[in-house]
Amino acid sequence: MSLAKSEIRSCVQPLEGADLVLESFLRHQVKHVFIFPGGTIAPILDRIEKRSKIEIVCPRTEQGAGYAALGYARVTGETAVFMVTSGPGVTNAVTPIADAYFDNIPLVVITGQVGTGDMRGSLPIKQRGFQEVDTVDLMKPITKAAFLVKDIRDLPDVLEQAFFLARSGRQGPVVVDLPMNIQRSAVDETAFRAIPKRTKVLPVVPAEQIETLAQWISQAQRPVILAGGGVIASGAYRELRALADKYRIPVTMSMPGIGAYPSAAALSLGLCGYAGSQYANMAMYKSDLLIGVGTTFHLRQTGSLPNKTVEKGRVARIDLDSNELRHSRVPLDLEIHGDAKAALAALERALQHLTAPRTEAWLEQIGDWKAKYPLLAGKPGKLAKPQHVIEAVNAAVRGTPVIVTTGVGQHQVWVPRHFDFDAPDRVLLTSSGHGTMGFDLPAAIGAKIANPQATVICFVGDGSLQMNIQELATIVERQIDIKIVVLDNHALSIVAQFQRQNWKSHPSTGDKYNPDFAAIARAYGIAGVSVTSKDGMAQTVRAALNRKGPVLIHCHVDPREDLLPMLLGGHTLDDMSNETSF
Repeated sequence: MSLAKSEIRSCVQPLEGADLVLESFLRHQVKHVFIFPGGTIAPILDRIEKRSKIEIVCPRTEQGAGYAALGYARVTGETAVFMVTSGPGVTNAVTPIADAYFDNIPLVVITGQVGTGDMRGSLPIKQRGFQEVDTVDLMKPITKAAFLVKDIRDLPDVLEQAFFLARSGRQGPVVVDLPMNIQRSAVDETAFRAIPKRTKVLPVVPAEQIETLAQWISQAQRPVILAGGGVIASGAYRELRALADKYRIPVTMSMPGIGAYPSAAALSLGLCGYAGSQYANMAMYKSDLLIGVGTTFHLRQTGSLPNKTVEKGRVARIDLDSNELRHSRVPLDLEIHGDAKAALAALERALQHLTAPRTEAWLEQIGDWKAKYPLLAGKPGKLAKPQHVIEAVNAAVRGTPVIVTTGVGQHQVWVPRHFDFDAPDRVLLTSSGHGTMGFDLPAAIGAKIANPQATVICFVGDGSLQMNIQELATIVERQIDIKIVVLDNHALSIVAQFQRQNWKSHPSTGDKYNPDFAAIARAYGIAGVSVTSKDGMAQTVRAALNRKGPVLIHCHVDPREDLLPMLLGGHTLDDMSNETSF
């Protein structure tokens, strides 16, 4: 629903910098802004509150606000707006901004700044204004662009650039640093020209390379598709599934690509890489044609030996970023610069006049690997296994559209292994490139605000939960129905496992004291449920998920459960380790 013209006109007079920011938000149909307040963004907040219907979402920290914005952007597919004050507001926002950068999430960040007369500039001193930091220099490495506005006449164009750049090419964050005097100064209306909206232009899909890839697919006997986050970002679900299903090509996925192909489908290999399945990695390694679509061939997808990702076959890659193709970790036999959706559509047309590949024997081989290398939990005990908790949640919401968020740790990998995803109806939101603990709870808040009708489930480890546990207050304050599943093994277990594997001890990451998280939830005003045994676990989980309103399920899980199998450094994809670290 578009905003009323009268609402847009209401912010035209007076033409102060804060008014121009609001005008830009309205121009771009912004409906929510995620903020943590402070003096140097107060003028803009005043304009939003008094002169618009834009809803202000104020979690308990800058990081909470930032991750809520990222969850919101992922669910809506639109650019989210995140606002913080100067100094510590800016430095606390660095981590979620970095997350947006590495996971290609469109974000416009408005940061307050001291007045231009109070900035240290090139002076050889640390600071001149109170809570002054050099925002632009801090943000340059983790943004698509960072602007410091020193002249109000530049502000309309800078804001238009920010919204355009956030969505163009590989999406990401753009920062606009606004000194107080720019927000509060005024300029005559005649000083401004109309700023035209910019339209993003996708690269033309190269016909010759598409034809070559089509020929290779026709000739292949052991093809595999590696689908990445670019498939989801471009909305190329139909095109990917048409290619895989028609030509019987198995599909594995990176962490940000989970759900690009239905994880429960027969051709799905699920997650690949350091913590994927052995059968997915075997298929990649033994393939004669590996097709990467919207994926970076990251270390965590291919292991530490990029030259040996494929034993003998060809590697083709479709990517929107020409620099990523030019500097690919994994050597490429074919580079296709283009949007995933457009490239797959062109590939579908090119394949129509070619013979389909014969993959029957290949799929039979993969079926044998699936039978030989199933993803199983370790030795049974009195406590529930984390994998079984996730499977119980999955069973309870089977057939239901759902948004899942996770933190970072072992549970981040167990979730895509043991929960069924099928984007855009069943999606995973997680911190992939930056790998940040504490992403989970605030991202779930943003996701639920973006889609109030969705079932939102937050899987979180005991360590990750305590990074942003204060956002339980935001859930209660806004009456947000989120189901929080805490997998508590009293450790920062993915690092503890790494330490045990290499140094036989976990001096700082294992055997952690934890409070009663269910009791803490109840203290905030959220229903708290405890699971202390595997007996009756599935029934308890199902009943908790069926309750109205937010619920926290504190699951005491086996602390001696390793993440296995795992691809260790120096090993090829066909050689994953199943050796426990205990």
